[in-house]
Amino acid sequence: MSETERWILAYFEEHGTVDGKDPAELLDANYFELELLDSLGMVLMVVGIEDDLGVRLESPHMQDPRFCTIRGLAAIIDEERAG
Repeated sequence: MSETERWILAYFEEHGTVDGKDPAELLDANYFELELLDSLGMVLMVVGIEDDLGVRLESPHMQDPRFCTIRGLAAIIDEERAG
């Protein structure tokens, strides 16, 4: 598990409704479908990513199909950090 994936999982555990789900099972799950965060939680997570990880997420990032899974979001973030 990457550092970015760990950051996102920790965010969901602290601010979401993970409710004892196995983190490994959540990596590829659609967190919108699982309702792990409400809309305010999503906004706050994006702000946290920008503040803590130094990546500004724009509309095209949020429309990327990978955005809705932890693994996919981590890939987007890592690509932007490398870029």
